Amino acid sequence: MLTRRGFALLGVAVFSVAMAVSFGARSLNAVVGPVVVALAVGFVQVKRTDHPDLTTTVPTHGFRGETATVALEFSAANPFAASVTLETDDGLVADETVETNVGETTVEFEVELAERGERRVGPVRVVATDVFGLFRREFTHRIRETVLVFPTVREVSTPTAVSALREESAVPDDREFDQLRAYRRGDPLRDVHWKSSAKRPDEDLLVREFRSEDDRAQVEVVAEADGGRVDDVADAAASVAVGFVDAGFAVGLSTPDGRVDPASDESQDTRLLTLLAHMETGSVPAEARDRADVVVRGLADGSTVEIRVGDRVTTFEEFAAGEASPDEAESRRTVRRVGEPEPQTDRGSHPAAPDGGDAGRSEREPRPGEERNDGGGPR
Repeated sequence: MLTRRGFALLGVAVFSVAMAVSFGARSLNAVVGPVVVALAVGFVQVKRTDHPDLTTTVPTHGFRGETATVALEFSAANPFAASVTLETDDGLVADETVETNVGETTVEFEVELAERGERRVGPVRVVATDVFGLFRREFTHRIRETVLVFPTVREVSTPTAVSALREESAVPDDREFDQLRAYRRGDPLRDVHWKSSAKRPDEDLLVREFRSEDDRAQVEVVAEADGGRVDDVADAAASVAVGFVDAGFAVGLSTPDGRVDPASDESQDTRLLTLLAHMETGSVPAEARDRADVVVRGLADGSTVEIRVGDRVTTFEEFAAGEASPDEAESRRTVRRVGEPEPQTDRGSHPAAPDGGDAGRSEREPRPGEERNDGGGPR
């Protein structure tokens, strides 16, 4: 098929021939000759192009807001110049058309994962052109690949979140001890074995490991959203659920669209995120909400997503940062991360201890080398 440039050049040739026939202007042959040659060469070149083979590499999943790379590997017996266009579903934003030479060629498109859910990639359109840009031939590869876009996951202050959960929800901690191992990022402070860690001050802390994954404490999370808040709720619920899985909990999740039972194996993150990737507006049954340890809600008339743990309600921003809401600031217990120095305070300004002890003494985790003292006797 002729391009617009080809049609224009063909028009010039026809006009020149007509003028030469009418007026006998031999000089016009100098124009008509090169035009005819260019049209003939372009036609033959495009006619010889064959449908190229295509192999696609598409990521199976990604997170909302990230950019994924889609690779198109072409193979053609006779290389040719072409423009390549990758079409995508709503919710994905791909690069503009790429100009390249198609032979043994790999073309990469950067695709923005703009919206949650299962999104389609394809088809791929290849438009071959001759060297003069006079003719074009289009090839379509009707590929249908999908990428599952997960919600955005933010880092949650895990020690503070675990502390809040245990204070408000009475999550059990009756697990069977198996062995000691080196501390890993995200391990809860309650599992640090301080006495054994003190015997090796130049090495990592030791953490208690428990015999069965089934003995891990379970956390039930509920996510529900009114109209217009579902993306914010999905992001918050994903951050909370993944944070608790990383902290060693067996996490279950209920949404208006389904449920994932509590588990703590390596695939649990994927199951939770897949459910939230498909989450739609709606509410969960009242009984599921009542038995939940953590409820993530987004109300149409609210500007933030709220997190309820027991009777405590806070915003997701405060929960993720480990901050107390204004009404809780005086009552919330501070949990330090392992490895951070103990905060320095003015000993003359301490309030009286809750048990009637010395005002200048506050509760803290024992330092390495100290025995935990629960009976009030000398350390």
